[in-house]
Amino acid sequence: MQNIKRGNQYTFDSFEVTKANCKAFEAAKRFAENVDSKPLALFGGTATGKTHLLYAVKNTIEQNTPEQTLILTTTAEMMSLLADTLLNGDSAKQFREKYTQADVLLVDDIQELAGKEAIQNELILIFNSFYESGKRFMMTSSQKEARYGIQDKLVIREFWGDYAVITRAYINAEFEQDKERNKKYADLLEESERLYSILSDDMICDEGFSIDAFKSYFKSVWEYFRCYIGLFDIDRKDVQIINYLNRINTLLYRETPTELEEWECYTCILFIDALIYTVSSYDIIPYRGGFYGNGVLYIQLPHHAGTSDSLEIVIDEFDKWFDRYCEGYKRSEKG
Repeated sequence: MQNIKRGNQYTFDSFEVTKANCKAFEAAKRFAENVDSKPLALFGGTATGKTHLLYAVKNTIEQNTPEQTLILTTTAEMMSLLADTLLNGDSAKQFREKYTQADVLLVDDIQELAGKEAIQNELILIFNSFYESGKRFMMTSSQKEARYGIQDKLVIREFWGDYAVITRAYINAEFEQDKERNKKYADLLEESERLYSILSDDMICDEGFSIDAFKSYFKSVWEYFRCYIGLFDIDRKDVQIINYLNRINTLLYRETPTELEEWECYTCILFIDALIYTVSSYDIIPYRGGFYGNGVLYIQLPHHAGTSDSLEIVIDEFDKWFDRYCEGYKRSEKG
């Protein structure tokens, strides 16, 4: 439940009001201004602006009543936190208390709980607690019918207060450019092009594809996505970085660069696959928050790479685990 600064640009002023979303817009403003203590549910398909309005509510409340404790979370993050809580030997009650201590609770993507009875039961109890204590909660969902795997009890709570449906896709208004992000993106794109060029011309290029150069590049990409890719979709321009990761991976699959040992190449491939999978797979929810949390990398491990089927690491652990899997591949090759 970290405070994610990425949503600061999502305000009511930057929201483009249309006939399809005006009711949701007005309902969200009423909720943010605390006109009453009713809960609020917003429904709409992908890219209809639900998350924009959720963050607009968050930013308005934090600006107008900073003394209030506000939690904005996703159901993916809640599932991850519940799993970690139980794994650490704590109780589901302790999990709920992490949310019920807030004055305002905002929950994104209720539909992601479809078919997951345990976490639905916990969310029902959390909403009960807020309702009984007169505290406010707001949720978004792309579905509002129980037949899609959401319990009747949870669906009912979606209609305890106000609700609004957005009927058409939302075209974001133009936001003020993030100069810092643009600079980091430009540098990263240049580095991607350079590294790909080195790999493409490895046999004739004076500068080889060193393992240190790869590790530095990988961490730069990871750090960029960790800072800027979270609750919101990847920007179109960011797809170019992912395309370069795919191209570099394809070349590594074809042939080991002259400067790398085979086991180093295998490890590079393993980590690139993990980064592409983590960043681009919206449905990953079992691991430690992923890019919805603190930029956790989810690594699907081949059987010959280790004893476990998967690994979850943060960026500070990268060097340790990269070296460890280099050694593992090296031993496997010798064996």
